[in-house]
Amino acid sequence: MSWLLYTIICFYWVPFVGMYKLFEKAGEPGWAAFVPFYNAFIVVKIVGAPKWWLVAMLIPVVHFFIIAGMLIEFNKSFGQYKFVDNFAAIVLSYVYYPYLASKKPEYVHQSWAVQDDIRKRFKAAVKEDSKSEMRRLEKENPFPKKSKVREWSESIIFAVFAAHFIRLFLIEAYTIPTPSMEGSLLVGDFLFVSKVHYGSRMPMTPLAFPLIHNMLPFSGGESYSKAVDWDYRRAPKIQNVERYDPVVFNYPEDDTAVGGLEPDGQPFYYGDQYHNQLKEAAPENRKALRQQLKIKYADRLVYRPVDKRTHYIKRCVGIPGDKIEVKEGVLYVNDEVGEDVKGVQYEYLLVGSGVNNFNVPALEETYKVTFYRDPRNPNNIIESIAYMHPDVAQQMIKDLPGLDRAERRLKPKGYGGTFPYNGKKYPWNIDNYGPIMIPQRGAMIDLSLDNIEIYTRLIAAYEGNELAIKDGQIYINGEVATTYTPKLDYYWMMGDNRNNSADSRMWGFVPEDHIVGKPLFVWLSLKNGSLRGPNGGVRWERFFMGASGR
Repeated sequence: MSWLLYTIICFYWVPFVGMYKLFEKAGEPGWAAFVPFYNAFIVVKIVGAPKWWLVAMLIPVVHFFIIAGMLIEFNKSFGQYKFVDNFAAIVLSYVYYPYLASKKPEYVHQSWAVQDDIRKRFKAAVKEDSKSEMRRLEKENPFPKKSKVREWSESIIFAVFAAHFIRLFLIEAYTIPTPSMEGSLLVGDFLFVSKVHYGSRMPMTPLAFPLIHNMLPFSGGESYSKAVDWDYRRAPKIQNVERYDPVVFNYPEDDTAVGGLEPDGQPFYYGDQYHNQLKEAAPENRKALRQQLKIKYADRLVYRPVDKRTHYIKRCVGIPGDKIEVKEGVLYVNDEVGEDVKGVQYEYLLVGSGVNNFNVPALEETYKVTFYRDPRNPNNIIESIAYMHPDVAQQMIKDLPGLDRAERRLKPKGYGGTFPYNGKKYPWNIDNYGPIMIPQRGAMIDLSLDNIEIYTRLIAAYEGNELAIKDGQIYINGEVATTYTPKLDYYWMMGDNRNNSADSRMWGFVPEDHIVGKPLFVWLSLKNGSLRGPNGGVRWERFFMGASGR
């Protein structure tokens, strides 16, 4: 109910509330400006627009464009044609319209209806090749002719506006930069991702350069302002995040990042395990901590809001309430073997007399596998290690002379630097992990000193509580706590390249407010992410391939 009320007030009511005096000028009741939806009906009537605008206005995201069109036509109906008037009407309608009413403009005509009539008559004159009628219509046209500069400016601004809102709320293009999802999604795949399936997330940091995520391309500065910080909200969703869906989300541990660019124009990066320590450190202590951790640029730390964190894509293998465990490289969900995704890959040691002579790029393209390779010579395999599905391993043994066998490689039991980063309590690694329960909104968690490390970021970073441990007791917001009830749902994400993926085994849960969207299909795929070079080119067979990998 609160979300519905918020939507009505912000997007369907506020743009019209300042129009009550102007309604009266147009011969309509002024009080109608204060009635949600009915005020839009009156505006459509005043400008003479078709009634289907009212239906389109109820469609999320589309309503931004419909309302913008209503306001521009409303301005024209009162003789306001300047670009600055239209811009102010769209951006600051609740300020602009009281100001316009104070100028006491006259109601001129139903602008949309008049324009539509002129368009139809001009079209008929063109069809009849009546030049005299065309000249007469041009003279009678009550709307001022726009200069070329204004036409181009308005077209560019509208295109940016449209692209920005489509990207925010409907669909966005993403690129696969790393092999963590191979062989379902390959390096160089370009995807369209739906923001609608899981519910379009409202911007949390609305003051930002359009069409840029979090870093300006040349200066390396942040592309947004935190002066306005909105709470997490979503539009109604088509479906829930389902188990084994590929999902695009904001990387949870990117809440603290190093701002700026390296001299070669690349972003600064450093180990994720140091995020919390650096973020919590006072500015005067960061230099010493930086030296202790041997990390550069700690004085350039930037706190990134949720919607400005780096985008990741992984497969959701655990939904709220699930139990996740990996035993000897096998994923178990709720004590049952997880679904065998056809593109999933594991680490294999290739054994045979001809292994070192393989054409690695050709094998990677043919079998959709990933090799360890010598950076100085990509054709040389390092340690004869490849990542592939078990069926692909068997097929390669049949097809390739000189390959005798492919041995599955597993990390022996023992601590491997995995979440929650305490090898004594949790001696886990990527092949032997858990069990761990995925937190669920409203489902109480029992807290103790034995498990608090699992839930520390959940309680403090993701849900904004003050967490402290004093004298052997846990304090949340200053009170002793033995339980905690999450406000959000959480998910467990893993890459399909199971032994070559930084995923939830490395950094833990993904909160629901970090969920961005659902990948739909591949619209372009480039070998090694490039058109150029001996190993570049286009993978034509992947065009319009579904992104589910199942």
